[in-house]
Amino acid sequence: MNKQLVRLGLLACVALGAILLFVRVSFAEGGTGPADALAITDASVAAPPNSQTWYKFHEAGNAQRVKIALDANTVPGVTFSVYTPDSIARWIAQYGLHPVGVSSPSPGSDQAWTGNFEFEGDYYAVVENANPYYVAYRLSVTGDGVKSVTPPTPSPTPLPNPFATPVPVGALNDGGKIVFQQAAGSGIYTVNADGTNLKRVTYGIDPAFSPDGNKIAFAREGARSGLFVSNADGTNERLVYGANQVRSPTWVDNARIVFSTATGDKTSAPICFAGICFGGGTFTKWSLKEHNLADASTNDVITPPTGGTVPSYNRVLKNIAFMNPEKGLMLTTLDDKVVPQLINDDLTINTPVMSPDGSRLTYIVSQPPAWQTVVSVWDGTNPTLLTKNDSLSSQHPDSVSPTFSPDGQEILFLSNRNGKWEFFAMNADGSNLRQVLKKVTDSLSLNYNYAAERMASWVESE
Repeated sequence: MNKQLVRLGLLACVALGAILLFVRVSFAEGGTGPADALAITDASVAAPPNSQTWYKFHEAGNAQRVKIALDANTVPGVTFSVYTPDSIARWIAQYGLHPVGVSSPSPGSDQAWTGNFEFEGDYYAVVENANPYYVAYRLSVTGDGVKSVTPPTPSPTPLPNPFATPVPVGALNDGGKIVFQQAAGSGIYTVNADGTNLKRVTYGIDPAFSPDGNKIAFAREGARSGLFVSNADGTNERLVYGANQVRSPTWVDNARIVFSTATGDKTSAPICFAGICFGGGTFTKWSLKEHNLADASTNDVITPPTGGTVPSYNRVLKNIAFMNPEKGLMLTTLDDKVVPQLINDDLTINTPVMSPDGSRLTYIVSQPPAWQTVVSVWDGTNPTLLTKNDSLSSQHPDSVSPTFSPDGQEILFLSNRNGKWEFFAMNADGSNLRQVLKKVTDSLSLNYNYAAERMASWVESE
């Protein structure tokens, strides 16, 4: 290697370290999504490698000029996107996450965005560091209608059922390996089913192991959006299908992936003047596509008006469970001559997952005031609630994002029953409920954004 390049590399590392020391950067907790977005304080912080960090500010909606600026000491690859309360509401309702603005180079700042808002509410700036190293930066927001975000007033702690049976801490019975996301668009990790060898491999949303466990498919939003594939250890990461709003990849086999993607049809054109736009809107349409890694081809599976989200492939019976946002839970196949079949018209059903042996289907369903996990036969018949609300308690935790073990006999899911998001497991019939991977969730703060995320995928070890 060229000795001069080595010296330059060392000098760059020293310079970056000096910058971090000089500006006294902090490594803030939170910022994984809208639920724990950080306040914009103009303090110097450090963006982790290949990361997204959410920030929030309140705006009076007085149509006055708002400017968001980012300074990263001229380091390239650090940008931000701007989202409105309506953007987040539509995202939660599964209509896609669409920014109202994206930063660009600006005099006086490395990146900036200027606009105005006509409605009062909480607005968001999401900082993305596309570099494979930490970058120090400052984020600021100014404007007559901008207010700092204050923590909400603490509410009384709800009382649990004193007669409830405590959920024990246990282990997963089946072995193998798990890939999971810390939050939507945040770090993706792998860990052995016994809790050992925790490793951060990339970042994105909806990670899924290939059947042989050698590859991971996931989606990502940002400067390079679309469907990504990497080796199981995070190496050889590549964008295989570029598009905004790619979600929920499911492997057909070790070479083919079915996923959902969205397109937005304009309902009205915005009015723009001097780079500032008002009005306009889009209607999001979802479709299912199949991508073949072997020949890089992509084919339509389900297109509007049928539409489709959150697909899961049954590798035994060769069918696909998916949600139609306007009809409910449906089944189809890769054969374009097959007419999709509606199997449950409950529109609150979400994130269906087929068992590896092809016999069962699990999903979540709204059971106010919480979300619960259900198991049924693969065709949707005989649905059975595996988790339920406790009528004697004022606490009603959610049980979300279920996935099957490699042998199909266990279900791993996420729940906030202990006051934060943690992993739990139960047998496929709902028995033997226990908390699992506790060391993992003790060291990592997980966050579920109620945006139809698939938090984890589980395969056999090689």
